[in-house]
Amino acid sequence: MVKRVRLIVLAAFVAVTCASAGRATTLPSLTVHVKVTLTANRVMLSRRSAARGSLVEFAVRNRTARRRTFSVGGKTIAVPARKLRLTAVDFQARGKYALVSRAGRSAAARSSFRVS
Repeated sequence: MVKRVRLIVLAAFVAVTCASAGRATTLPSLTVHVKVTLTANRVMLSRRSAARGSLVEFAVRNRTARRRTFSVGGKTIAVPARKLRLTAVDFQARGKYALVSRAGRSAAARSSFRVS
């Protein structure tokens, strides 16, 4: 009987320990702030890379006289002329991510962001 209780307590302890460890690995460990400036022909970044697992907050400033879109990591936001908008992306996979900015049907301005 005592052996059975010890086994149940041990199993409960292992289950709780594993459950808390699983949640801890999915949370971003670091928030990185990146200033992005959009011009008619360029996408300029204050920082070009971050570590895997980082939550990257992009502060996107449109310096043009037209509304532009900004896309990164599957997220797209609209940035009005001469305004600032924020977006955040949680990068869980290493690689090179494309940054694309468009104004209507005009040619796209491109850059990249690396996650290591």
